Amino acid sequence: MPMACQTLTQALEKLILSLCLESYPCGQGSWRKPSLREHEDLDDAALEDQFILLELLRSPQSPWQEKGSWSPQALALRELAVKTPGILKGNFKHTFFTSLRIVDMGVSVIDEGLLKFSCLEELVLSANHITQLLSENLPKTLLVLELYSNQISSLKSLKTHPPPPHLQHLGLGNNCLGSPEDIQYFTAEHWPQLKSLDLSWCGFTELYHVVEALSALPCLQSLVLVGNPLTLASSYPGIVLDSLPRLLYLDGARVTPEDRHQFRGFSQLKGTVFEEAEVTVCVQKIKGVPKPALSLEEFPVVSYSYSASYEFLDQPQSQENTNVESHILTNIHQNPPHQREGSASILCPGADFLKTSWEHHNKGLNIPVVMNSTQKQEWAEVMEFNFMRTNRFSDLTVLKNFFLRGLWLTVEEEKVVSWPAPPAEIGGTKASADKKGKESTDQNSKDKKKKKETVINLIHEAPVKQTLGSVHVELKNLMEGKHQIQVDCNLGTLHSEESVRTTVTREKEQSKKPIENKKTKPSGDTASAQRNLTPSKGKGRARKENETDPRADDNFNSITEPLTVEFSVQLSKVLCASQLSNQTTMK
Repeated sequence: MPMACQTLTQALEKLILSLCLESYPCGQGSWRKPSLREHEDLDDAALEDQFILLELLRSPQSPWQEKGSWSPQALALRELAVKTPGILKGNFKHTFFTSLRIVDMGVSVIDEGLLKFSCLEELVLSANHITQLLSENLPKTLLVLELYSNQISSLKSLKTHPPPPHLQHLGLGNNCLGSPEDIQYFTAEHWPQLKSLDLSWCGFTELYHVVEALSALPCLQSLVLVGNPLTLASSYPGIVLDSLPRLLYLDGARVTPEDRHQFRGFSQLKGTVFEEAEVTVCVQKIKGVPKPALSLEEFPVVSYSYSASYEFLDQPQSQENTNVESHILTNIHQNPPHQREGSASILCPGADFLKTSWEHHNKGLNIPVVMNSTQKQEWAEVMEFNFMRTNRFSDLTVLKNFFLRGLWLTVEEEKVVSWPAPPAEIGGTKASADKKGKESTDQNSKDKKKKKETVINLIHEAPVKQTLGSVHVELKNLMEGKHQIQVDCNLGTLHSEESVRTTVTREKEQSKKPIENKKTKPSGDTASAQRNLTPSKGKGRARKENETDPRADDNFNSITEPLTVEFSVQLSKVLCASQLSNQTTMK
């Protein structure tokens, strides 16, 4: 559990105090032999005593063993307190540390007490509550500063107090940064020796302005931008690699000569295409829908059709597929699809967890989404939809939030019941009788009547829609550098009405078996019992049917497949400068 908010100095003093430098087995207490404190020439007994004290610090089984994960110098300082305890005077304890790792300890302020650590080279303050980068309180010797996952919302303090001049790595990932004002502080004057910069999972959106500012850093060799909205732009990472020729690593991956050649010329092109993302959604196949039960009667005529629907951002843009049925979800905090009225209760395993995740991602986010539907198809064992829709989005921040949220995919069944239209009354009853008389004498008229009867006008009832299943599709990987998510969504196993009726009938018949056995319980010897149990011909047929029902059920269960949808979301990327030039010309 995180500690209460405190200054960095308070947290450090508590950690140093936990080393017990003045307590057993460290320090100059009564547990030490006089020769250890007063004489330079140590006898064998004294050397053995010092070895035992050091062993107490180093042994994993010792109660005085200290892991010292917050600093590699912590254990060395304790051993020094055993060997030469008199040296721990004044500010020596603070100057001894060159690396500090204060993670998730509730630190809220980098106060001026840190300046006592005048030899500090590495400072890691991840997962705390720091809101400002107070560079005036950082030691000038600092080489590495890691502030990942804090609450820093501005770099304005750098305007009056420059950071340590020799800083080589700066980690500001997962902070509330991303405004144009933050970009202006990445200059050669502020960071003359900066080699590594981590800005991952921030809110930077303007790709061209960010790259233009970072190109001024003379020593930058490693850059991390993953998780920022700008990484969704179709021209990323080409713009970055071509604009920063000294870069050796981008988002943790080594920059190869092939990458340089592939993206050559990107930096010479400018346009709004830099800030746009192109996303393609595909629904390929649906499998596992049970075959609908067919009526043996001629009327009514019942037809079934199936479609897939998915949520996506509502942003009117040019579309490659116009055969889309959409409706706006006005309230982003509404229930997920599987809880809407009329939805079936059949879900994939883990639906409750998916619901919780859905609510968590949408809390506090205003994400306008619409439902997109494929065209309807009649039932088949494998329904080929080959549906594809491509949209372009300029608001990359909203797109990032949507990817973190994920989407809901549903499969719907539409049932339409049709009845024959009532015959039109022409000429009353007498006219009908005359017509029948003519049909009996005129064969040609009879043939025409048969042809006319084959064309029946049907009246369709209102369609009845049913959600067969819903599943949540995670899209977070698109924010972590992956360009495509292709999954076979499992929406659970469905059962047709016919199979349900068969199962119910079988259960009823099995429930009657004990009663029948009780009535036919034989008396006497075994032979007479067998004669009494010999069924009649009619009962034998019934028993045979009962014996075949379980096999039919087992056969049905063995061939039943789960309802699956082949679904993919692709984030398009421009792979060469000529392709980007063509897009700019088209715009």
